Amino acid sequence: MLSITLNSFVHRVPDKSVVLALAAQHGCQLKRIRRSRHWSLSGEEKQLRSLMAHFDDEAHQWIVKAITLVLPKPTVSLAELLEKDPSMTVNQLVLAADCSLTEARQAIDEHEGF
Repeated sequence: MLSITLNSFVHRVPDKSVVLALAAQHGCQLKRIRRSRHWSLSGEEKQLRSLMAHFDDEAHQWIVKAITLVLPKPTVSLAELLEKDPSMTVNQLVLAADCSLTEARQAIDEHEGF
């Protein structure tokens, strides 16, 4: 279960009841943190991803950004990327896989047989 803190939630959304209903509809929990103005959104990764898809207006994009920061990043195999595009440069591989230069260079060397 992942938990996201939504700072100043009530002040930043036009209608909190809409967000509460959407969260409940997708199996997520949206609760106020004690007596503060901050709220907590919690749910499983799949539930949070489906909830993010329903926030398409600009007023709720800060919630999408907060969820995105907490969700685990998908892992990409460097070998698979190089199999698909063997002419990929080091910089392209770093951007596509979100890895370091050293890891990209090692993957290219292994792919080329060095």
